[in-house]
Amino acid sequence: MIDEQLFYIFMHIPKTAGTTLRGIVDGQFGKKNVLTYYNQRSSQLLDNLYAILKVNDNYRAIIGHFSFGLHRNLEKPLTYITFLRHPVARTVSQYKEMIVNHPHYIQAADGSRMDLIESLQANPEYYSDYQTKHLVGHKSPYLNDPSVGEIALDILDEYFGFVGLVEYFDSSIDQLTNLFGWQRIEYSRKNTKSIDLEITPELVDVICSQNQNDLMIYNKIKSILESKADI
Repeated sequence: MIDEQLFYIFMHIPKTAGTTLRGIVDGQFGKKNVLTYYNQRSSQLLDNLYAILKVNDNYRAIIGHFSFGLHRNLEKPLTYITFLRHPVARTVSQYKEMIVNHPHYIQAADGSRMDLIESLQANPEYYSDYQTKHLVGHKSPYLNDPSVGEIALDILDEYFGFVGLVEYFDSSIDQLTNLFGWQRIEYSRKNTKSIDLEITPELVDVICSQNQNDLMIYNKIKSILESKADI
């Protein structure tokens, strides 16, 4: 049975099938009942979420690009939901988006475009454990803690009602729907067009070396999903 009082925080980590999930969420609760936080120049909506929900209690969910911590000060039953992606696939996808939409992010000093390995080496603080940083919160004092991966797992266990995987999206949506008693929404994968990029063993090694916590968490969630369904 659906809990009509539960507020859902859909934490969309970039390049984790959030566009498709957003369509499912809108279909589930009605678009007018879902707050969205994308491409906004200020954090006003997030900062004032408590007041917004006090004024309008019809809102059932929020979805967008934000990290863990949004629940603080909210005086209502709530749960987080997110999807993770294998760090190699997610990093490659993000680099491809930069080529199209943010080429200045990957521009070398001589004006040429850095390849992905060059970009990884030039900006390790940006790429490294990207998903883990979202899971603990970008302002968390634990970001540089050696055990940040385990801390992220503890947060997932305590605050997240469900964590799915992009690579097993359909099965994840089935489990999510069954868990919360939702109606089944027809959907098709969105925002999947891409450009070709060769995935070399060297590239995989560099990404994995920078994303050891992301990889550990991904494999943990994969094991959990596999224990609940045949994926």
